[in-house]
Amino acid sequence: MARTFGSALAGRDNSLNAVRLVLAAAVILAHSWTIGGYGETIFHWIGANSVNGFFALSGFLIAGSRLRHDFRHYITRRAQRIFPGFWVCLVVIALVFAPIGALLSGASWNPAEALAYIRNNASLVIFNREIGQTLTASPEGANWNRSLWSLMHEFIAYIVCGVLLGVLWVRRNLALAAGIVVAVLPLAYVAVPDLDGPAHMLNDSLRLLSFYFAGVLAYALRDRLRTSHALAAVAAVTVLVAGFTSETLLYATTPIPLTYLLLHIGSTWRTRLAAKEDASFGLYIYGYPVQQVLGMLGVGALVPVWAFAIVSMALAFPLAIASWRLVEKPAMGLRLVPTRVPEVTPAVPTPAPAATTAAREWDHHAPSTLLVGR
Repeated sequence: MARTFGSALAGRDNSLNAVRLVLAAAVILAHSWTIGGYGETIFHWIGANSVNGFFALSGFLIAGSRLRHDFRHYITRRAQRIFPGFWVCLVVIALVFAPIGALLSGASWNPAEALAYIRNNASLVIFNREIGQTLTASPEGANWNRSLWSLMHEFIAYIVCGVLLGVLWVRRNLALAAGIVVAVLPLAYVAVPDLDGPAHMLNDSLRLLSFYFAGVLAYALRDRLRTSHALAAVAAVTVLVAGFTSETLLYATTPIPLTYLLLHIGSTWRTRLAAKEDASFGLYIYGYPVQQVLGMLGVGALVPVWAFAIVSMALAFPLAIASWRLVEKPAMGLRLVPTRVPEVTPAVPTPAPAATTAAREWDHHAPSTLLVGR
């Protein structure tokens, strides 16, 4: 019998962590062609689609956190989830990967340039993409971690979601409000021309917020939407056709199909993959610098692209696990703000909803969206 997403994803036996890990691996695969020196590919859209998928899942998971907490608690928890791992990654790139790159490029590593890389990018806005001449030997070009650009958009999504879900009318009419946003944003994305330079941030935000609020819409309808293999198959075909057709079609028409497909997989896939440790964020942020080193070593000239991707994942995974165990999980364990306790009338105790425990689990472990892009 088909289950609703609300019931299927409420317990600890869902596979959303595994879905996110697969999406992070897909990002690494998509980057392999350019970083490994293999040239262009018709599969380049897979990475961009993984971005969209992470935003969709984030919207579904984070909406509940905002509804349960005031804005200060909500945004503090979101900052705890994204900044510590991000900051440590900047340090590792500047102090570990960049010296390796300098050695392979026959260039010098300048500590001042490394510290500037950390300082100038610490706000999530990526101002410095390179560190001196340490990427001279890279087939891809001068960018130590192209994936990090998207984290800024993630935090923008957190803020927009936090503000909108603080409006009483939106809270009371969440499905309608999210539905309006999901209908309008793709149209706005199509209507706005492709802007150059920093202004392109608007194009990216319209695209990514469309998927984020598709996730919010799914959360609002979680007790009405049911798992269906037939609908999931239709959604998968829609995404594939759009992906191989055009970038605009992919971004404008698939927020709802992709969101449904990923939630269906997370609801029905039975696996222990990533059940206890959430390495998806770490795999995403460390995959790119690992691939840059492999590209400079000339691995792309020795093995096919699929082997390059597998080696990249294998080398990035230990860093991802270390990031989760040593940085991300301890940071989320810090209680920097008190948890809001809902008011309960003493004379009439209010029973906790069946999904309350799982919802709090989502709030604690939900990773920041892992994105790939320019």
